[in-house]
Amino acid sequence: METPVHAPFKERVRIEIKKLREMPFKKKMEYIWDYYKISIIVTIVVLLLIGSFINTRFINPPPDTALFVVWSAGFATEEQLDVLSGALKTRIVEEDVNETVVVTAFFAMDEDPNVDMVYIQRLAAMLAAGEIDIFILRSDLLKDYAAIGYLQPMERVLNEIRSADPDAYKRIEEYAVYGNIDTLDGNITEQIIGINVENSPMIKKTNFYVQEMYVGVSASTGKMENVVRALIAMFD
Repeated sequence: METPVHAPFKERVRIEIKKLREMPFKKKMEYIWDYYKISIIVTIVVLLLIGSFINTRFINPPPDTALFVVWSAGFATEEQLDVLSGALKTRIVEEDVNETVVVTAFFAMDEDPNVDMVYIQRLAAMLAAGEIDIFILRSDLLKDYAAIGYLQPMERVLNEIRSADPDAYKRIEEYAVYGNIDTLDGNITEQIIGINVENSPMIKKTNFYVQEMYVGVSASTGKMENVVRALIAMFD
């Protein structure tokens, strides 16, 4: 018996139920699949999406990023970057807080101008979004980034360190690196642009294969407290 298309909703439901009751189980399953498979598939997809949202949002939410570090000091393995990430996380993230420290390698490919441009655009976008907190750089990149305004004046960072831990400030300040920076009035002034971390106990434990390693602090970081804790941890 066909269900009348223009019948009232309740009547159509009654007819469908009666029809299903009269069918053998196998026939019933075939009928349901033939006539309702799109609705069934949509329902399953919606339930999966809702389940995924609930799991991600409430049950197992992804960790927030306590600190985002960009490594551009030379070749480094994933294992070495993970060791540094773990060491920093141990020092700046409390045990019961769902946060992590990201350390990622980021390089320009000078041999290919197109790839180099992609690198610059991606870096600029990340800085504009405030995603990057710390750079670990070669000396030439440290000077370039400071000159174009990618980095905070390190004097400001050192003042924060001095307020948080005067003893750590004394240990870190001796590794300050100076560079010439163009000021807004067109003059050139010598400023602290970074910190040499080659002798940092934490950095040494990672066994990086490079010699030049300088920390610069992103001009757009919104996590100065964690930046300060990270630099203090590097020189403990």
